Amino acid sequence: MNQIKETYINTLVDSMTMEDLQQYVANDMADFLYNCSESEVLNEFLIKVEHTTDEQFYNKFVKQNKGKLL
Repeated sequence: MNQIKETYINTLVDSMTMEDLQQYVANDMADFLYNCSESEVLNEFLIKVEHTTDEQFYNKFVKQNKGKLL
């Protein structure tokens, strides 16, 4: 059954356009984050920063939320 699930997931993702995939991820993240407290959202952000070298992500997030954090 796991093989069937994996094949289904791969087929589904492969059939998506980049725009569809981005929208799917955005919707999934929104569903997840809207059910989190502020501290949980900040924790998710800190985990992302800790596990990535994507300085652009960090800078964009901080710039867009300057004055709103803490």
